[in-house]
Amino acid sequence: MKHLLMILDHFPPAFAPRMGYLCKYLKEMDWDAVALSIPHPTRNTGFDFLEGFAESHLVENSHSRLANLLYGFAKLRPLWSKADEQMYRMAKQFTTERHFDAILCSTASFFPLYSASRIAAETHLPLLADLRDIYEQDDNLQSTNRLSKFLHKLQISKRNKLLAQANATTTVSTWHKELLSQFNINTTLIFNGFDSDLFTFTQPVETDKFTIAYTGSIRINKNQTQSPELLFQAIAELVEKGVIDKDQIALRFYSDKPSLAFVKQMVSKFNLVSVAELNDWTSAEQIPGILAQSNVLLLLLSEENTHGIVTTKLFEYMASNREILCIPNSGGEVEKIINQANAGCCINSLPELCNYLKFKYNEWQKKHLVEPHTERDFVENFSRERQAMQFVNILNNIIKTNNL
Repeated sequence: MKHLLMILDHFPPAFAPRMGYLCKYLKEMDWDAVALSIPHPTRNTGFDFLEGFAESHLVENSHSRLANLLYGFAKLRPLWSKADEQMYRMAKQFTTERHFDAILCSTASFFPLYSASRIAAETHLPLLADLRDIYEQDDNLQSTNRLSKFLHKLQISKRNKLLAQANATTTVSTWHKELLSQFNINTTLIFNGFDSDLFTFTQPVETDKFTIAYTGSIRINKNQTQSPELLFQAIAELVEKGVIDKDQIALRFYSDKPSLAFVKQMVSKFNLVSVAELNDWTSAEQIPGILAQSNVLLLLLSEENTHGIVTTKLFEYMASNREILCIPNSGGEVEKIINQANAGCCINSLPELCNYLKFKYNEWQKKHLVEPHTERDFVENFSRERQAMQFVNILNNIIKTNNL
């Protein structure tokens, strides 16, 4: 049995399912893990079912962002936060008292890569750095505040130096891989994926209404690009022309309160209150049943000024064997995956969307279901278990190389 020290920003039952799923399968692959993380601001994230697969410890971080920032400058170690110091001390204690074969650091920004890199250097353990998100992927989130912009530049510069020191790097899309490979040539793409114990291929079932479903939050900011407005516009036009009967269609949203408030505005704008069903956020374990009772699954992209964002929802939708409607069509990696899987259609124009909906609605009218054509063998490449195998193969390789 090999032993992994995981130095993370977050870990289930809070967010970061990527690492939670890795731990779910580690013991089957002759590994165990100790996970260190800080609390997530949202405790109710729906990932309680991923608890218990690894020993986990929280490093309490009650300090403000300013206090964390000033701590590093006071120690003459810029970007070394109070949270880094606390994470480092706990990790140091574990590496002193126990044997580990490797360190894995997973982050959605910068913390705790600095402390993980320091521990790896001091213990001479190989380090795998996993970046789920990076600052460069979203131009919409670039701050106009001079101090924040300066700090982001400092963090990116330091991150790149730390990645160069890591034994290997993993990330979540082709775009991310191409960028990060500039700093560590040993960078591997491991997509986010689906839990094969939750999401399984099922045959379509008859439904009382032509049902389009969406699960998850909707991104809302001043540069809003992730919006179902095009869909509402198309349905309103088809209803007005008598192509679709309002009594025979249901738009079901399962989301958080801000997202539902945004959708409610769109629903009112296009007079579709009677066809929209707005439901509260639901747990991950309930989502497969919702998808199975749907004809079409809505996927909303936020591709304007963003790069390499491939949502986990895509893989869960594909694994459910239901038709996917993706808007807008960005011509990016999401569209490529959907086309390779033959899992649905990506659209960004109103006439094209109206034609698509008319075709699928007519199919539903005849059979009360919509036939999917998803390539199951292709989709199974994205199971969380297979991704865990990828992580373990990389860990085994860097251990072997480190011991030469």
